[in-house]
Amino acid sequence: MRYNVNASAQAPCHPDRLLSLEGDTYMHDVLRMLRLGVVAAALASGCNQLPDVPGMLEGDWNPPVFVQTRVAGQAEIVLMFDEPVELLDFAGHAALELNPTTTALARELTLRFSKPLDAGNRYWVSVTVADEHGNRSTVHTPFYGLNERVPRILINEFVCEGSSRNPDWVELVVLSDGNLGGVTLTEGSPSFWESRKILPAVEVETGDYVLVHFKPQAIPEEIDETVDKTASRGRNHSLVAWDFWVTGGDGIPNTTGALTLSASPEGKVLDAVLYSNRKYEATHQRRGFGTQRQLEMFEEIGKLDAWVTQGEFVIPEDGIDPTDSTATRSLSRSADHGDSDSARDWHVVPTRGATPGAVNTDDVYRASR
Repeated sequence: MRYNVNASAQAPCHPDRLLSLEGDTYMHDVLRMLRLGVVAAALASGCNQLPDVPGMLEGDWNPPVFVQTRVAGQAEIVLMFDEPVELLDFAGHAALELNPTTTALARELTLRFSKPLDAGNRYWVSVTVADEHGNRSTVHTPFYGLNERVPRILINEFVCEGSSRNPDWVELVVLSDGNLGGVTLTEGSPSFWESRKILPAVEVETGDYVLVHFKPQAIPEEIDETVDKTASRGRNHSLVAWDFWVTGGDGIPNTTGALTLSASPEGKVLDAVLYSNRKYEATHQRRGFGTQRQLEMFEEIGKLDAWVTQGEFVIPEDGIDPTDSTATRSLSRSADHGDSDSARDWHVVPTRGATPGAVNTDDVYRASR
């Protein structure tokens, strides 16, 4: 922030002040310090009464506050603010060319681009806006190209207790034709996650399978398949499913965790799975969860109506119990893709019963205890 204060030497006790502020934010504390400085200067000069601080210092010095970005179309985004603003300056991703847009004051600033954006691709814009009082804010925000053809897709099977030979993976099943661009599989919930895979724009058909490998070896053979389903040769790759690899992925939790499938990184939740081997404890501050993060992750998915809880609040037993799962005994949805958003849809398959890239088995592992 830069500011200049010009005082009139001819009126030391009641100076006329001109305040000019330039920058991206204007804070109450700065103005408060400025007012105190004016008062202190006047008293030090021998004035026996407080100066008449100009009325402009009592005006609106709050900058516009950015609220969120909404992708409104294939070539249009909306930046939302807490008060009406006008656009002063724009910069953006190299692929973005801004069409002429209105500068009229409005809480929602619509930016239209000359070409449709690629579904799922990451872009950014930087804008400077001003409110009706001239207060300015500069906002830098990323966003993703809109995918208007997201297929119906579910989390279908996964291994959370992987081995060196059979590392962790998650299978998705496609239930309608569409495009995967921007569809995001997250290890965790939208606000509490460790790793995720944003899928590229791939045309898929009903019955296709998608394998997301969460613990890659970082070898050249681990290729994200966008055209040829046989292109990848990493561990657990499939010749009939689309294979994708989580860069830097270190697997998924083996005892308590969540998987969330969204239409885009910040988009609508399409499906979710909760799992835990822990037990509810009524007197425990975290209800039996091992960490506060686990509790909040489960709570968030419940509040998004992506998973059904048994009672008034979420507990560990609301998730699937992964105790009997192994690298070859996956956690599997029923073969008919039942989707009640609860543990009722899931079971542990028998040893070597995992079916990555193929129809699930309804056979259930029976422990000999």
